[in-house]
Amino acid sequence: MFEQSYSQFRVKDDTLGGFFIPINFSASVPSQQLAERFGHSYRTGTGCFYRTFSGWTFGVEADFWFGDRVLTRDQILKSVSNEQGLVLDHMGLDANLMTFQRGWIASFYTGNLIRVLNHNPNSGILITAGGGFLQHRIRLESGHQQSIIYQIENEYQRGYDRLNVGWQGRVFIGYLHAGNYQTYNFIVGIEHLYGRTSSVRGFDYATGLPDEGVMTNGLTSLKVSWFFSMYRERVTKEKKYFYY
Repeated sequence: MFEQSYSQFRVKDDTLGGFFIPINFSASVPSQQLAERFGHSYRTGTGCFYRTFSGWTFGVEADFWFGDRVLTRDQILKSVSNEQGLVLDHMGLDANLMTFQRGWIASFYTGNLIRVLNHNPNSGILITAGGGFLQHRIRLESGHQQSIIYQIENEYQRGYDRLNVGWQGRVFIGYLHAGNYQTYNFIVGIEHLYGRTSSVRGFDYATGLPDEGVMTNGLTSLKVSWFFSMYRERVTKEKKYFYY
């Protein structure tokens, strides 16, 4: 008879490594030139990170970035309005033009879990740094589902969206809590991002000028993550597979 028995790890007592899948949510405040275009915003996304037994962490993540505070809204509305200051749809009615922030942030990062102020050896202060891709733009749409606004339809939308693409670097410091029973696993902390982007549109219809130059982007976020854990136990002489 061939049988196999396994050692059973315990998050509360054992130092573990493994893969983790977080679900992220962030509330963000802009700075630098980004603060001249957008107000506060939000991000949500996911990724994957690996942590070694010694606490070194390596990961990737991607966030959808969104908000509804476009500070250049009046400038855009002025350029597509009639003499009465109204944006009209194809029926000649007020189209209730709305503006939103949309974008993506993708990052790779590395860091370390410092096992202090913790209730088990798999929790502690998490510090990471990394960088990656940054994109943001202005989305314009009518508040009425059936309205068609010819001034911003199809290719014309690109003349107003101020799409910027570039690279960013980021740092994060927070606390990682690993539940003893793998139920309450979360990370909470502060992240700061700095990036430099350029417009991919050759001309800005709202200003009537070429859209050139480099834009500086700062973003400080309160970030909360809930994560799935896939722990891997260190194999030692005392803990290993036995066959008999």
